[in-house]
Amino acid sequence: MRNIRRILSAAAVAVAGAVVLGACSSGGASTSASTFVIVTAAQPASFSYETSATGYEAAEFFKNTGASLLRNKYVAGTDGQAEHEDYNAFQGILAKSYDVSSDGLTYTFHLDTDAESTAGNKLTADDVIWSMERKFAVKTSIVSFISAPFITKPDQFTKVDDSTVTMTVAKKSYGYTALSLLSNVSYNVYDYTELKKHITSSDPYAVKWSETNANFGFGAYELTTYTPGEQMIYTANPGYAEGEPKVKRIVQRVVADAGQRSNLVKSGDAQIATQLRPADQVALADEKKAQVFDVPTNAYVYMPLLTTDGPFKDVAVRRALAYAIPYDKINENVYHGRAASISTILSSADPGFDADGLKANETDVAKAKSILADAGYTSDIKFTLTVNNSVPDLNETAVQIQTGAKAAGFDVTIDAVNSSAFQAGLAAKSFDASLGRDYAVVQSPPYVLSLFYTAGSPINWPNFESDALDKAIADGNAAGEATGSKAGTYWNAAQKVLQDQQPTIYINYVQPLNAFANDVDGYVFRSDNVIDYSQLSVSSD
Repeated sequence: MRNIRRILSAAAVAVAGAVVLGACSSGGASTSASTFVIVTAAQPASFSYETSATGYEAAEFFKNTGASLLRNKYVAGTDGQAEHEDYNAFQGILAKSYDVSSDGLTYTFHLDTDAESTAGNKLTADDVIWSMERKFAVKTSIVSFISAPFITKPDQFTKVDDSTVTMTVAKKSYGYTALSLLSNVSYNVYDYTELKKHITSSDPYAVKWSETNANFGFGAYELTTYTPGEQMIYTANPGYAEGEPKVKRIVQRVVADAGQRSNLVKSGDAQIATQLRPADQVALADEKKAQVFDVPTNAYVYMPLLTTDGPFKDVAVRRALAYAIPYDKINENVYHGRAASISTILSSADPGFDADGLKANETDVAKAKSILADAGYTSDIKFTLTVNNSVPDLNETAVQIQTGAKAAGFDVTIDAVNSSAFQAGLAAKSFDASLGRDYAVVQSPPYVLSLFYTAGSPINWPNFESDALDKAIADGNAAGEATGSKAGTYWNAAQKVLQDQQPTIYINYVQPLNAFANDVDGYVFRSDNVIDYSQLSVSSD
């Protein structure tokens, strides 16, 4: 099926759900090799990365309906950890292979021209070049913000012939981060043959059309049925570059209640549940009703604070709040052992990692009160903490913060809003403070440090600018290899700026909040924290 089908009536939704469960579950316990049911909290706000790049559901959609030139290599876990990405190794998807020039400035990608999009068109160099143009031309795209200075313009990509493209970088040291960018969904390649059918004078890159029409990527799955607010059905793409997936059909159902999502995996009526409460995960694992994996996580719970208006314009208030948060209670009461203190947002596994002087935030109510008193505050600091109501662990964390910070002189109002309102508020930078569970998709140190703090970026939630931070990152970029020890001293300096200025309070590192039926194989932890459906299978496969 090449045209997405929408089911709009409640009756049709009910019938579709009944058919799905009947096909996927035998006596509520076994998994079908042909169809998996995944229960999730919400749906992507848009099918276009250039207009709606953030949010778990969006990232998972972009990963599974799209494909990039490369991906990070998947490697076996050790010490009980799940299979996961090796951030320092790259392998081809739409590029069968790549070469690097002797000066390290030119990368040549040899395309898999047998790969087919979900619309049925073969991959060509024109798809790559046009996709790069779109990413930088669309005003609402975040690609230019997250890619500088490594990739700054589409002209860095050149067509050699129908099956070959090159990329040039300004410095040899930029190559590692550029490859990392090309390995993730922000650099998915689009089907130009399909999208050019929908180009208009007012929409020269068919962005408006692609907001509501999904099948223009080279991913493992096409979206064949979309029921807004209810369910999405994916069908395997036989022309996928890495081979047709083993699971031929994915039914992704919206189930608002996290407890119900957990119960659906427990009963066998769903194979995977996402966005669970850690308490439910622990119960499922203890009862051996589902698999819950440990991974080398890069996901953190964090609180961006608006630094240009409201109470957090004052750095003293930001520092005081950082001391007021009950980190240990959050780890214990919300995450039940599936979280750990965070002292660095960079991977300590990097060869050049420098941890000197970095430390995790700690709870010290007396210190918080002292900071506020020294700054001249004599009454409680009132602010609103906004949270996405579809993410249960963050709602529970908000309550812990509200209770714990009160003793330090903070009067916190919690505003739980739906996913769309939450994303819109982030984009508008209208929240005093918000809670998110996020990560840097690219794990190159300069990318991680710049991601949420680039001046003018739509994802600079705190609206924070710092000359000291910018200088440390620039000096690191000029110091050679991004993972080298010389650059590492500058990444350390950049993190010290963030720890001193507290534009964002990093609360903890958390394990993935999903669960898998006991007979599901193929889970791989990715830096974007989403599930690669193409790797899934049944244990007996």
